[in-house]
Order: sequence, then C-alpha cells, then structure tokens
Amino acid sequence: MAHTVIIYTQTTCGPCQEEKMWLTSQQIAFEDRDIRKNDAYFQEAIALGASMTPVTLIKKETGEEIVIHGFDKEQISKHLSLPYQG
Repeated sequence: MAHTVIIYTQTTCGPCQEEKMWLTSQQIAFEDRDIRKNDAYFQEAIALGASMTPVTLIKKETGEEIVIHGFDKEQISKHLSLPYQG
C-alpha cells in the first residue's frame, strides 16, 4: 500500500535521529521536516498536537492520516505494515 511518511524533528532530538536511522534501515522513504529551521513546519507539528518531537504523520492512499507522537516502533510498524521486532 502506498503511503507518505513525514517526520517532524529537530537536530538536537535523539529519538528523532533514532527514528530516521530506523526508517532508513527498513527502507521506508520519509520527509524530514525540521521544526527549528522552518516555522511553517513548527506550526504544522503544533496543529498535530505535538508537545515534543518526533511527530510522525503517515498518510495512507485511502486518505487516512495517522499521527504518532514520539518514536513508537510498534505503532509505526503497525501502520506501515512492517513486522514488529521489539
């Protein structure tokens, strides 16, 4: 199933870097939106209910949008149909 993955991050966020490395290792393409470099990205993250980073937005081709706060491998795996390996 086609999907778009957008991660709202900041350079100083350890979990953000971990999530990006993990997604790369899973061969999942994603768009990295650094909230410190672009105020529009910061505002988007706030609108998604963010109080911290990372915030992951998964847009499915059905139009469904899933928002995951923090680096939650289990939830990301579930919504991207990846096998979860805790």
